[in-house]
Amino acid sequence: MGEGVSLNNAQSGAKESALTATTAARADVVERFMAKFIDVLIVLAFMAFPTIAGYLAGAAYILISDGLMSGRSIGKRIIGLRVVRQADNSVACDLRSSIIRNAEFACIIALYIVLGWIPYLGKAVVFLFAVALATVEMLLIYTDEQAGMRFGDRVADTAVVSEKGLKDREP
Repeated sequence: MGEGVSLNNAQSGAKESALTATTAARADVVERFMAKFIDVLIVLAFMAFPTIAGYLAGAAYILISDGLMSGRSIGKRIIGLRVVRQADNSVACDLRSSIIRNAEFACIIALYIVLGWIPYLGKAVVFLFAVALATVEMLLIYTDEQAGMRFGDRVADTAVVSEKGLKDREP
């Protein structure tokens, strides 16, 4: 994973930290998987609430998680990854970009809300869609040799980079 994503020192707001490095290493596939797995565990914890509020909270978390904490969801923060916007070389993913890049995962939750009540078949269909989505996303990450971008990254013009070698500077 020797190639990197170019970053310039840009200020996109007082709330975001600026990175002092000029290049950021592309995030490893295994690290990205572990970070997403942690985030999925958080979503499942929300979905354990007995009403639809738990499902909506899970969908809301997955949608905005990368726009919080300077481009780091809880899983990415634990693993040491960050989502950056590539279009303007700004440091962190904002809420809008986070919603765009994670909408497909929230759609799986919405599909579960709609079809999950159908005995056996509903949950099986949702499970198959989730597995298919995860497979396609992992293949896209693995086969994109330049930046390791999945479908959501391509649509939102974002990339996930490793924070190893990057140093935060307080504004």
